[in-house]
Amino acid sequence: MFPRCHYIRSEADSEAFVEDYITTALVSTLKIIVQAIENNKMIFTTNGNIPYTIIDFVKLCIFKFLNKQKTGSTEKDIWKFKNQKKLWNEFMIYYSKLIIDRNAKFDHEYIYELELDVYAKCKYLLGEVKTYCPQHYIDGITNTWIIKPTSNCSGHGIMLSRDLHTIKRKITVADVFRKSCILQKYIERPLLIYTCKIDLRQWFLVTNMSPVVVWMYKEGYVRFCANSFSMKKMDESIHLSNVRLQTKYRKIRNPQVPEECMWNYSELQDHLRKIGQEYVWDELIFPGMCESVYVVLQAATDSTVHCDKTFQLFGADFLITENFIPYLIEINSTPGLNPSTSVIANLAPILLSDIVKVTVDYEKNSKADTGLFVMVVPEKCKPAAATVPVDSGKPIDSVVYAVGPPALTTGYNQRMASMQKNLAEMRVQMVAKKTERDARRYVGVNRDLLLGNRNRNLI
Repeated sequence: MFPRCHYIRSEADSEAFVEDYITTALVSTLKIIVQAIENNKMIFTTNGNIPYTIIDFVKLCIFKFLNKQKTGSTEKDIWKFKNQKKLWNEFMIYYSKLIIDRNAKFDHEYIYELELDVYAKCKYLLGEVKTYCPQHYIDGITNTWIIKPTSNCSGHGIMLSRDLHTIKRKITVADVFRKSCILQKYIERPLLIYTCKIDLRQWFLVTNMSPVVVWMYKEGYVRFCANSFSMKKMDESIHLSNVRLQTKYRKIRNPQVPEECMWNYSELQDHLRKIGQEYVWDELIFPGMCESVYVVLQAATDSTVHCDKTFQLFGADFLITENFIPYLIEINSTPGLNPSTSVIANLAPILLSDIVKVTVDYEKNSKADTGLFVMVVPEKCKPAAATVPVDSGKPIDSVVYAVGPPALTTGYNQRMASMQKNLAEMRVQMVAKKTERDARRYVGVNRDLLLGNRNRNLI
């Protein structure tokens, strides 16, 4: 599972992004209205700074969007009509006010019946939209996007923006010919530790692409952003967790954040246990990362030439949402292993030793110890998994981590659907294992979600 992206190489790519941006802005406006009313916030007043007609405009656009999705209509999108350009530009101005100004209100006398009518219609439309916008949960309300140059690394050239004009200036066709870039939807509801955003570097080893043979490493590192998370600021110390960038902010970091802005996986799992979420690593996060990596490699088989007796180590970056769903952000073909922190310095030698175990020892003996590497295979091909812990010091069979069966076809959409289905099944299995006794131990904002309480309507 990964946030939606737009690879900008042509004018058509740029137009596709603009359509996505606009749809997200419209849906975000519905969210803002619904959330405000549910939180008993007054959003209607005479002399308000946002015209009431904006609500009607949003409802009309969403209705047309839904009609197009449900019927397959070829009707031109309302925001592409030239005679609607002025109204659309006005909407963007007022949408920005809704995001920035906490006291923004719609210009209309407060009438209870009016508020109830607006709420009911917006709530209904929002519920309908979720069917066609499956990533609505991670979108938040600010419509923030990450602009990534495709040829850079270590955070060089990355910027965040929620302003459409700023983004369009960065992706003009002239710039695209010089240097292509990727626009990726920013996940606005990440898991926070000590109020700070984190992401995970997950190593995996590919030893074959026909068929796909991939080994996931059971250790990795967790990167902290130095300062407390907020969507009101676009500072890199808050949103970009690259090691090179966060090194600059270690001296002004949140005092609860580790000195090097980094943990290993074991420390993260300890933290999850302390907050009563001991199940999520083994039953949701790690399986989800395995599934995402496997599906991406499956999707790449048609365009990959693999040489026999070769292997490659990759580094995948995952962001965890506040309800513990791992999203694949990017894959690095040459992950850095330089000892820039004590965590990496400790892990890298073990990782390199374990690579030899997989590529040399296991190649000769399928019962050889593979260290902390576990093979990811389709469920239908799963061999008997080892029952002896890797760190027990005893000889064991190769450890195998199973994911759901891939789609029988090679089509990209089928593989994506399979991944979504398997992750959904993992979530159901995790919830099913909870008992009332376990429930009382859960704390935090995710409690209801993890216990499967559908009364809490997340928007």
